[in-house]
Amino acid sequence: MKKKFIYAFLGVITLSLSLTSCKKYLDINKNPNSAEAVDPKLLFAYAATTYVDLRASGDYWIPFALAGQTVSDGGNNPTGWGIPDAGEYVISTFSTGNSWRSLYTTMGGNLRQAISLAESASPKNNNAAAQCKVLLALAFYDATTMYGDVPYTEAINPLISYPHFDSQQTVLEGVVATLNDAIAQFDTSSPLKIGGIAAIDDPFYGGDIAKWKRLATSLKLRTLMVLVDKDPTKATQIGAMLTAGGLISSAADNFKIPFQNVTQKNNPKYAINLQYNGGISFFFASKYITDVLDPVNDPRLPKLFDKPAGATHYVGITQGDDGDDTLNPRISASLHTATEPETIYDYQDELFYEAEIYARGLGVPVNLVTAAALYKQAVAESCKFYGVDATTANTFSTTGLPAFTVTPVANIHYQHWIDLMDRPLEAFTEWRRSGPEGSEVPNLQIPTGAPANGLFRRYEYPITNEISVNPFAPKTVIKYYTKQWFDL
Repeated sequence: MKKKFIYAFLGVITLSLSLTSCKKYLDINKNPNSAEAVDPKLLFAYAATTYVDLRASGDYWIPFALAGQTVSDGGNNPTGWGIPDAGEYVISTFSTGNSWRSLYTTMGGNLRQAISLAESASPKNNNAAAQCKVLLALAFYDATTMYGDVPYTEAINPLISYPHFDSQQTVLEGVVATLNDAIAQFDTSSPLKIGGIAAIDDPFYGGDIAKWKRLATSLKLRTLMVLVDKDPTKATQIGAMLTAGGLISSAADNFKIPFQNVTQKNNPKYAINLQYNGGISFFFASKYITDVLDPVNDPRLPKLFDKPAGATHYVGITQGDDGDDTLNPRISASLHTATEPETIYDYQDELFYEAEIYARGLGVPVNLVTAAALYKQAVAESCKFYGVDATTANTFSTTGLPAFTVTPVANIHYQHWIDLMDRPLEAFTEWRRSGPEGSEVPNLQIPTGAPANGLFRRYEYPITNEISVNPFAPKTVIKYYTKQWFDL
């Protein structure tokens, strides 16, 4: 009962966050199915708020962190999250249903309309349309990496009640095409954009169109990296993108949005612990992270986890095992604060991808020297991202990491997965693309208490009106352990 109540609370807090910060956006529609006359920035802001709340709440963060094993539930520890739960592959229908509706209705519907309004304005607001296209590409990318085959070509069209479900390859190709459209449409010389004079309208970049363009280019590269193992022809595009540049190039380009230290505007990761667990994190460290970081005294350890008094090492646990409060660390209170920003893509993501590209020779000659340098730089940026001072971060990345040349690609994947601990959907996608089944990095095992059907690999389709009455929706139940198309 506890978790069901808390999931309901998270749905409420997400709605409260969205409505509290976007009250002025509620009375904009004369047509209940379409915003006919409204500034696109209002639709953009509402979609952005919904997206960030969704990512930090019980719909994204908790299920993917537990099922993907970047954190542990603590088993039967009285102040742990408790079992059975998503850690044992019992996924709440709140999570699957809320995620679907938010991505397609609140995000997708508002963004499609905002794009139409921006492009039909006089003068045409190309930058606003392009900014919205980037968020729309993110919505489709998340939808397909969660569920697999989803509506894309006929999605969010008021004239189509029952859209066809496209293959995951088609959706991912569509994400690339949408990002290409945005990249071509951005105009850094134009004053027309979301976040011009009132930078608050763009809580990500404050209307900095150069940063938006670099983000779109990097998100395109990320999508191609998901595609390339099933479609090796994408390697040529990947190599060309490294040569052309224009990618995220510093932490100043990190794509993130802040929360506020105000009731109902806090980061939900903080709010749930505060309201239901006395401010103590429900979640324990995963052994798949501590087993790598603790032996090398990784400086991120005290930033990520609160070690029990008297414990000499950071000892994580496997999913479903009971957390021992005298031995096992929990997620740090200094990580999940009221104002912790929700980061969607950052500089170390870019560096890890570039290191992998050179280590694998994707569209470029294999160059382990360049790959190693990028890998070390990525780890240093990860350390700094989590609060390690620059000197310590740089020293550790240079002298503290295990030998790179033994298994370079595996090392890159593992460190990238660790860095994504607090962005568990991205970590889950990174794990699935890191190798063929049974060879993924890390080598996750079925959690204690979970069915022996196989490791978690997707959200099952939610039972919603949008799906259940759609004659083109999949008619057979696709289970959580069924691999998606990109998952080797």
